[in-house]
Amino acid sequence: MKVTRAEEIMKSEEVIGVKYRNNYVWIEDVNKERSTAHVTYLEKHNTVHVDVDQLEETGLIEMQ
Repeated sequence: MKVTRAEEIMKSEEVIGVKYRNNYVWIEDVNKERSTAHVTYLEKHNTVHVDVDQLEETGLIEMQ
């Protein structure tokens, strides 16, 4: 994923699925200069810093 797309997802009103190493994450913050993101695992609730290019967009998630 590119830094600009990670920022768009983070700021979006819609819920867009993102995976890191096959686990869904929530993008908390993006550092443009370092091309990194602060993400939280949805199932484990722990937060890690990752390279943005390791994030995978999975598409729009419909909320019920």
